[in-house]
Amino acid sequence: MGVLTARQEKLLALFKIAVESEKEAQNNYSAMLPFSDDPAIKRIIEGFISEEKRHEEKLLKIYNDLRTIGEFKDAT
Repeated sequence: MGVLTARQEKLLALFKIAVESEKEAQNNYSAMLPFSDDPAIKRIIEGFISEEKRHEEKLLKIYNDLRTIGEFKDAT
């Protein structure tokens, strides 16, 4: 992969921020678990954690593909 344009660099940076946000959301939801005694609420929170993990995995895959393969359709 050659030199990235400013737009490509910004896109990668935003994907990285999105991945970090998903991790932070997982941590926040995990911190909630010990404070609920209701099994239904715990299942809901655990579902949120799982969903955030799936988001993180998808975003990370795209980020890595863009970074390593250089799949930028709008490259100039």
